[in-house]
Amino acid sequence: MIALLSSAVGRVLFGAIAVLGALRYGTGVWAWRETNRLEKPIYTVVRRLADGVEIRKYEPYLIAETTVPKEGFRESTGDGFRKCASYIFGNSKPRGAGWWKKEDDDGVGEKMAMTAPVRVSGQSTQVGEKMAMTSPVRASGGSGKTKVSFVIGSKYDLKSVPKPVDRAVSLREVPSHYLAARRFAGPPPKDSRVRKERERIEKALGEAGVQAKAASDGSDTMVYGYHDPFITPNFLRRNEVAIMVDSSSV
Repeated sequence: MIALLSSAVGRVLFGAIAVLGALRYGTGVWAWRETNRLEKPIYTVVRRLADGVEIRKYEPYLIAETTVPKEGFRESTGDGFRKCASYIFGNSKPRGAGWWKKEDDDGVGEKMAMTAPVRVSGQSTQVGEKMAMTSPVRASGGSGKTKVSFVIGSKYDLKSVPKPVDRAVSLREVPSHYLAARRFAGPPPKDSRVRKERERIEKALGEAGVQAKAASDGSDTMVYGYHDPFITPNFLRRNEVAIMVDSSSV
């Protein structure tokens, strides 16, 4: 009797786990599909190099950007994501709004459409130095800071895009540029993974005779995350590590 009861309980638990797993997977696939429909910066692949590295030419686009005084990709991205997401979801005021919209007001501005990817930028030299001490860091300008940004939809320009209420969020146009990028699946990458991906890109660039260069803000490595880290299964998540390259060497 006890054996039969134990067997029945086991089957019920197994069934419940299977149902929960199916729901989790189904929700993840739905999130992946919805994210794939989001607007993204426009680019053209101009060369394909070894090891899956692409040389891309990006058209200009706007970003909402914030600087986080923390070290490490995962440690920094959360704070930066919240600030930029708050702006995208309405913590803003329209162009021409008056003094009544104070910084501590609740966001009642225009809610903008989500886009992809979330951009994180910094300097690989800082990553490498900190790796030796087994404590990862993703710094910008060598000052222990990370820049996190959201892409703003193409319906806006700098004259029409809503103003951020939070002064920690700034708006700017990213000019047309060339990137060497490598795509991979998985969770948001740790700094050790970012460094390895950058090394693979550098090797492919060296073999092809393409020169890397720093971005206008001083950063030399960018990490792009296209999917959420919570719902979308890791094997479906799109991550990219990218390096700015000199267009004359392409």
